[in-house]
Amino acid sequence: MNKNKKTLLSSFGKSDNHCSDRRNFLAKSGKLALGASAVVVGGGLFSPNSFAAQKIGNDANTTLLKLARDIYPHDTLEDKYYVQVMSPMAEAAEKDAELFSLLEDGVKLLDKTSVEKYGVAFTQIKSEQERVVVLKMLEPTPFFQKIKGALMMGIYNNPEIWPLFGFGGSAWEKGGYINRGYDAIDWL
Repeated sequence: MNKNKKTLLSSFGKSDNHCSDRRNFLAKSGKLALGASAVVVGGGLFSPNSFAAQKIGNDANTTLLKLARDIYPHDTLEDKYYVQVMSPMAEAAEKDAELFSLLEDGVKLLDKTSVEKYGVAFTQIKSEQERVVVLKMLEPTPFFQKIKGALMMGIYNNPEIWPLFGFGGSAWEKGGYINRGYDAIDWL
């Protein structure tokens, strides 16, 4: 080790082992912070600390996220993409009593329909096919249509997600698809 570096480290009462320990500490704390953020994001639609999340309750919050994933099921997409789409609606519901009521009453109807059909709340239904049966029963409701519309525009208009679907984005400004990968399509 460089003599100047040793002198500098010793003047602060530190050694190379402390530097190594510090690096390990930072690496481990970064992983812990990432894990903690995953817990927060994975909890539901509303931010866990928001007034709306407290008012609607943890079960309804989790139900809304499960509903969003079942309306447009993409197993490879993380919950964060659904939360990104639905967060503006959740924020608006905190200020708009009518929208909040639509979401709250919609979750109650969803769970009521699930209990009548399968004897358990929506999130407790294990089979995706059975959850789809419940969703089809609620499809004509304003609640379902509101969430479906937000998801359709939010998921499929998100350039961050396009590569996960194999979509290269808009091509007209780059000469169109004939000059940009027309023959490279592997999903047709």
